[in-house]
This record gives sequence, structure tokens and C-alpha cells, in this order.
Amino acid sequence: MYKELNHFTALRYVEAAARHQSYSLAAQELYVTQAAVSQQIRLLESHLGRKLFYRQGRAMQPTSQGKQLAQALSDSFESIAASVKQISCEPLEGVLTVTTTQSFASMILIPNMWRFAQAYPHIAVRVLVSPAVEDIRHTEVDVAIRYGHSQFPGLEQEVILEEQLVPLCSPTFAQQAKLNDIANMAHCQLVYYTYNDYWQNWFNKAGISRCSDNSQWLEVSNMDFALGAVITGHGVCLGSPMQAKHYLEQGLLVQPFDISCEPSVRYSFLFNPDSPRRERISEFRNWLVDLLNKP
Repeated sequence: MYKELNHFTALRYVEAAARHQSYSLAAQELYVTQAAVSQQIRLLESHLGRKLFYRQGRAMQPTSQGKQLAQALSDSFESIAASVKQISCEPLEGVLTVTTTQSFASMILIPNMWRFAQAYPHIAVRVLVSPAVEDIRHTEVDVAIRYGHSQFPGLEQEVILEEQLVPLCSPTFAQQAKLNDIANMAHCQLVYYTYNDYWQNWFNKAGISRCSDNSQWLEVSNMDFALGAVITGHGVCLGSPMQAKHYLEQGLLVQPFDISCEPSVRYSFLFNPDSPRRERISEFRNWLVDLLNKP
């Protein structure tokens, strides 16, 4: 049965040589010598009684029969690879490693992981905090949840959270600063982010001239720190209602005004489409999207 496959090694060499139009490049890909590629192809040509390649300059061009055979081999190898990948998937049970920013981890993931554990007790989630945007195709990480508008070629990418920034503060501060009147925002203590001063956009939209007194400002590096500051009564910050949701629900924060501003907060869900843990990734993605879309 399938006697022609007795020459399987030579068939692999033919496909690679035709794709590269080079015996030497085929040899590099297959980790053999150029002489081995040449010898195997000559033996196959002798067996078939047909030339499969001819030299043109420095390239080895496939003949019409060589092209026909190489295309059939390429299609077959792709089908075999797809089948192997499909059956190599790990079971649903196991560990799922997720990396994200400190803000997303502390304000959304960690406070809700008990819910995921109850719904999916067979999946153990490891949460890693990292500011770096690593290529998760070459790490132990299964899912990356990243802030910003960047694109990541080679990865599946889905925007799972996008909303504009709104002013947030403690109820006590809102009362003390008389934030029932938006004009009083011009004299408030304000928290801003080191790399992005979004307050100017907000004041422009609100039609207010902001105070230039530097003593009224606190500079922090991320939203997590900003929310921590305003919870203790240190002024007003611009934040994401979703990320501050549990603080708002607990009454630790209030949103004194409905005016929001650009740019938006955007988080993307990233994963390797060839991951053997696709089932776990899919379950986690569905749970997280449902969580973020709850009113």
C-alpha cells in the first residue's frame, strides 16, 4: 500500500527544493547536507524516469512534472500538519497563564478571579504582571491583555474593553470641594499620569480654564496608583469606569460629572492561534468578555 511513499524522504526534499528553488536552502531547512538533497532527488528521478529539476543560473527550477509533484506534496504536508495540530491540543483541564498590566490585574482580574474559579474549577489561572509587550508565541504565556492601540502581527487580537475617561474621586472629597458645581474643578487637587496628561482634553470639553498652580497636582505612573490616591481623598483623577467598578459599587469612589474625554482606555486580548491550549483560552476569553459587558 502506498508504495510510492517508500521515497518519502526524497519527496520532502523535492517539496522544499521546489519552494526555495535551491538545493542548498532546502538542505538548510531540513538540517541535512546539500549533497544529501541532490542524491535523494536524483534517485527519485531515476525511479520515476523523469527529470524534476533543471539548473537555471544559480537556481534549481522545477520542471513541469516537478511543479506538479511539488504542489501536490505541499498541499498534502499542510493537511498533515493541520491534522497533527488539531489532535495535539491539550485538554480543557490545566493551567492557563495570563500576563497583563498592573492596573488591569489589580482592578479587574484579581477582584474577579474567585468568580472564574467557581465557574471553571478545572482551569488554574496564573496571573503575571508585566509592563513589557512580549511575543507570547515564544514564551510560556497563553494570553496577554494589553493597553493601547498597537497591532500585534501573528497573534489573534480582540479589543475587549474600550471606554472614555471620566472624573473620579472619593465621596468625602466631592462634598468638601463642592463638586456639585463643575466650575469648582478649576481649583481641585488633580492626579495626572506621567506620560499622558489627559486633563487638558477634559477641561477643554467641560469649557473650564484649569488652574496652573503646580501644588494642585499629583503625578503618578498608572491608573492603579491614581485610583489609590483619590480613594484616600487626594483630589480627582481621570479613570475608566470599568476598572473602577468595584470601587464605585462599594461607595469608595463617585463620578461627580458625566463629562468624559478622549483618548479612550483600550485593552486587547491577545493569544497565539496555534496554541495547544486553545480550549482554555476560549473559555477564559468568553468569561472575561461577559464580565466586562455586565452593566
